[in-house]
Amino acid sequence: MPKWLTDKFIIGLAPMDGVTDEPYRQTQCFVGKPDVIITEFVSAEGISRGGVQLYDELLYGENERPIIGQIFGKEPESFYTAAIILSHLGFDGIDINMGCPAKTVTQHGSGAALIDKPEVASDIIKSVRQGIDDYRSGKKTINDIGLKNPSLEVIKRNLKYSGNPEPKNPTLSVKTRVGTSQNSIDRWIPHLLKHNLDFMTLHGRTLKQGYSGLADWDAIKIAASMAKDAHTPLWGNGDIQNLTQAREYGEKYGVTGILIGRASMGNPWIFTDKIPTLRDKFSLMCYHAQKFTEIFPERQFDPMRKHFLLYASGHPHAKNLRAKLVHLSSLDQLYALEEEFLSC
Repeated sequence: MPKWLTDKFIIGLAPMDGVTDEPYRQTQCFVGKPDVIITEFVSAEGISRGGVQLYDELLYGENERPIIGQIFGKEPESFYTAAIILSHLGFDGIDINMGCPAKTVTQHGSGAALIDKPEVASDIIKSVRQGIDDYRSGKKTINDIGLKNPSLEVIKRNLKYSGNPEPKNPTLSVKTRVGTSQNSIDRWIPHLLKHNLDFMTLHGRTLKQGYSGLADWDAIKIAASMAKDAHTPLWGNGDIQNLTQAREYGEKYGVTGILIGRASMGNPWIFTDKIPTLRDKFSLMCYHAQKFTEIFPERQFDPMRKHFLLYASGHPHAKNLRAKLVHLSSLDQLYALEEEFLSC
């Protein structure tokens, strides 16, 4: 087990679909480096079948380590291929998403829907482990899994972006929820623990809850006790608003780590003790936007707007700023708002 996983209490950045892309993660590292970072999830079926554009979600910089790639899906054979791909890309860990509540994911039997399909979940975990083992032993290479040239070329691009890292021996983990329609940790958590995962993350809500209501940290505490008995680190996730709360919850609920997700949106300072000024926020908006245009020069500026709105949250003139931020389409237009953003 790697030192980064066992040496200290972990406070990391949770994966968030459509949010924690490479520009976001680079911006987070610029402000305050989490102990561990997990990518937004990518479809195991997609990357194993030639979905070239999906590899953008697996871009990462050396400064993000330890960096864990998260995958989702429902077909064990695709997870096997995806595990070889992520191992080749040099990720420090591979995380299986068994917790996403989005209907677009669960209606196909992926994400949190796997909680009610324990046999499929087992097959997926075993496939990822086999993929990791086969790649590490040299039994299978990136050229042995049926990828076509466009996929192999974009994998080379990703490797170059990451500084051509040496392949790691990635950890294997699962991120999940306490149940689907109700708490089922008494059944679900022991089932996962049978697979000798390197660690597990538990979000304290059910699939039915989505992100509504409050996370059930008492359920997380029970799961953490089960995991401790199985000698498996367990991280908690849900409703953490700052470092102080993260540390307090770690002690109170017996978890070995905590992932912070939505509270980092528009507030990457959450991994530091700094209270940002308006100038800090505007400067970081510009930095984030610059990273986006550098990393994805061919993309439209539109995806940045949701981040601008979050950075402007709580601003004295938030209403007027929002009306302008939602129409920004270039860095120059953002720079032109500096005086208005800094005025109180």
